[in-house]
Amino acid sequence: MSNVLRGVWPAVTLPFTDDLALDTEAFADHCRWLVDRGCAGVVVNGSLGEYEALTTEERRQVVTTAVDTVGADRVIAGVAGKSAPEAHGWGRQAAELGCPAVMLLPPTSHAPTDDEVVAHYAHVATLGLPIIAYNNPWSTRVDLVPPLLARIAAEVPQVVAVKEFSQDVRRVLHLTDLSPDLQVVCGCDDVLVESVAVGARGWIAGFANAFPEQSVRLLQLAESGDVAGALALYREMLPILRWDADPRFVQAIKLGQEEAGRYGGPVRLPRLPLPPEDEAQVRADAKRALAAGRG
Repeated sequence: MSNVLRGVWPAVTLPFTDDLALDTEAFADHCRWLVDRGCAGVVVNGSLGEYEALTTEERRQVVTTAVDTVGADRVIAGVAGKSAPEAHGWGRQAAELGCPAVMLLPPTSHAPTDDEVVAHYAHVATLGLPIIAYNNPWSTRVDLVPPLLARIAAEVPQVVAVKEFSQDVRRVLHLTDLSPDLQVVCGCDDVLVESVAVGARGWIAGFANAFPEQSVRLLQLAESGDVAGALALYREMLPILRWDADPRFVQAIKLGQEEAGRYGGPVRLPRLPLPPEDEAQVRADAKRALAAGRG
């Protein structure tokens, strides 16, 4: 199995001001804070980074700010696009800046055929950068099921890993059986320990934005085989980690950051703030996780 990504890589949230302007200084500070607390690097312009709500210039700024702040080798750029040429353009920026890999959703313009999915990845692969396929069937209408991922990996050698967000841990072993050289990266917070137990390596994490040190410790415990230690921490964190699988995960993670003493800030439309009762539950779940980290 390849190891294009090891350790905890937060899919970074974006801080907006009260009038919803992108705050690049706060973003740089957040990237620096995450790396200083043990995260291996950051993934930018992913779903959690609200990339679809950004202007073209803002999306470029996000990548350059992260690279300037923590170094290109610690930045994986999300390059999703409605078309292969659009994704290729974002990938070219990442390559020119020296990023070690890109993260790529299947095409989002329509429900593509398998042949079209393979062609999409093949086009972006012409850049020469390693590609982490991103399987998020809940938002793309495309499920990169294990046989399709195995085909992509076989026909497009630049696809060396998959961020698996199907929430089905059975797929980890299925994927490693079909394509042993394809690295499976946990992409959903509340299946981390189970995924690692059956062979996933690395974590593109959501709530690491709020709890980076605890997230690093949890992954280390899981990967070391310390089942009892991992489960003890995992049980206390699971109530908040489950919000990562909720469609409103961006709002929840930003609230988690606030409970951790960090700036979360507002979200851009079409997302709206959580209703008061859900906000209260997120804050309570975050406090429980924080208490476990102090224990």
